[in-house]
Amino acid sequence: MLGRLFDLVEYTHKNVFLTGKAGTGKTTFLGSFIKKTQKKHIVLAPTGVAAMNAGGSTVHSMFGLPLKGFLPTHDKVEENLFNNIPLLVSHFRFRKDKLKLFRELELIIIDEVSMLRADVLDMVDYALKYARRNTNPFGGVQLLLVGDLYQIPPVVKENSGLSRFYSSPFFFDSHIMESLSLITVELTKVYRQQDQKFIEILNALRNRNIKEIDFQSLNKRYCPNFEPKDSGYVYLTSHHRMADEINQKQLLNLKSDSFFYTANIFGSFNESQYPTDPVLELREGAQVMFIRNDTGGDKKYYNGKLATVLHLYKTEIWVKFENSGEKYRLRKELWENKTYRVDGGNNIKEEVIGGFEQYPVRLAWAVTIHKSQGLTFDKLVIDAGSSFASGQVYVALSRCRTLEGIVLKSRISPESIIKDERIEAFQKSTDAKENLSEIIEEGKYRHVTEKLLSKLDNLWMKEAIRAWYARGLASKKLKQEKTFGAYSLLNKTTEELETVFLKFRKILFHMTGFFFLKKISWEEIEEKCAGATNFFFIKVYENILMPLKEFYTRTKVIKGLKAFNEETFALLEDLEDYLNSLKNIRLLDTFLFDPKNEVKVSLVREKVPGKVISSRRFEQGKSIGSPEREKPHL
Repeated sequence: MLGRLFDLVEYTHKNVFLTGKAGTGKTTFLGSFIKKTQKKHIVLAPTGVAAMNAGGSTVHSMFGLPLKGFLPTHDKVEENLFNNIPLLVSHFRFRKDKLKLFRELELIIIDEVSMLRADVLDMVDYALKYARRNTNPFGGVQLLLVGDLYQIPPVVKENSGLSRFYSSPFFFDSHIMESLSLITVELTKVYRQQDQKFIEILNALRNRNIKEIDFQSLNKRYCPNFEPKDSGYVYLTSHHRMADEINQKQLLNLKSDSFFYTANIFGSFNESQYPTDPVLELREGAQVMFIRNDTGGDKKYYNGKLATVLHLYKTEIWVKFENSGEKYRLRKELWENKTYRVDGGNNIKEEVIGGFEQYPVRLAWAVTIHKSQGLTFDKLVIDAGSSFASGQVYVALSRCRTLEGIVLKSRISPESIIKDERIEAFQKSTDAKENLSEIIEEGKYRHVTEKLLSKLDNLWMKEAIRAWYARGLASKKLKQEKTFGAYSLLNKTTEELETVFLKFRKILFHMTGFFFLKKISWEEIEEKCAGATNFFFIKVYENILMPLKEFYTRTKVIKGLKAFNEETFALLEDLEDYLNSLKNIRLLDTFLFDPKNEVKVSLVREKVPGKVISSRRFEQGKSIGSPEREKPHL
């Protein structure tokens, strides 16, 4: 299954929702995929902590999304509470490097997607359409969504107003999902628990099948007055305040002195991303939990492993592991806040913009449901009373390896198990079932042709040239007849290119269909695609880039045209990026560009460095790539 799942995401353009019960290996697969994939990708998550755990950025920070709710309408809205479509688009003032990043993207991975609100996913869709000048869902970028909808749901305030436009807060009820082809792949083998009886209880809880839940066996673990007499028990709570109160009470009960260890925080690192306390207070005898896997060679600890503090010194912390009793001297770990950038080879690279260095532990007599995501415990004390939201009962119980390791402070009743038919209906309608092999085989051919079309797509050029011409007409320094002459030729070429591209796209779809029917060979498709690639390269180079470059050479020396010349140069850069991308196009393993057409496509900017221009345009509230012409028809 995992091998086919990798092939599905890597070799097709299918949008995938990867789900599965707690402990089925979703996080393990994700880590392995990120290491092996050759696709240009970024990793995102709904919250700072989830993003830190996934090794990526938050959805909001990556796209500069407003924190207010989004209503997918052009109608006026209460602006202090919501953004509508026009207000949202006004936020998309992406710098040149961010635009380049978005345009190079092939895959976006969103972890813990169960917590992602529907309106936020719609905002991501608008941002990518805008930046990539592409009206396909998410601007044509592939999605890999990872999470379990039966676990922690999105947080939505009561009377938020979103219910007027969204059937539910879950991502699958976003408006863009109506036009997005997505398949669900569910991992089913549970690795965390071994007891089949306990697994059956958890499955019934997850699916909210009241008749199949063995409440009698569950409530045998009910012990309202239980107080742990030995170490290793962790209270699982629904709120941070409750967990903090338990931890502080237990800490103060210890007779030893407190030691304080301050984190080293540098660069850009928001408080919402802190993996543990910036000032860690410990006492000898305190129960602590490791909050990340050991990055050293010894692999002494893992995320969720318990220990007891043995000795504390000003610069040393010694602990004893819970199960083995082994003594261990802690060392600080570094959490990196990352963003993404495009290097000189148009590869997407991670860039560290901040860090948080601290001992990798926190007090662990109690932990919240949110903080327990992905963790495994041997002994838990759970108060699954009225404070637990729907779904949290399953999350809490599934953190433990065995039913015998659980103590319930309140009974679990059928009333606390609320079934959400929407989740089941969504997953059933998108389930890939046993068709993965067929989907992969067909998908890999469709993927390479769709990728080719996205690279060849020149439909944005006509609108870009028209917007450039309109700005030229507004200038009194330009002689209109010269401007019109240049524009007339450029406009004619872009109209011709648009007609040819649309015709080629239609032909390619037909040829691909004939290939699947075994009526033509793949080599025939390769030949047709190679011809199109080289035709578009020559046409754009000779009839658009070079005439526009010649026009720029004349106008850049005219005083009073600084702003217009910057717009011209930005358009030249976009054309240059387009041509350079055609040089590297391939269909499966076959390169399509003919080396005989090789020309040096590079622009040299005189007097005003690009960074200065970018800074100036951003300060003026403008997108580096000229937002007026990049805005798609939304």
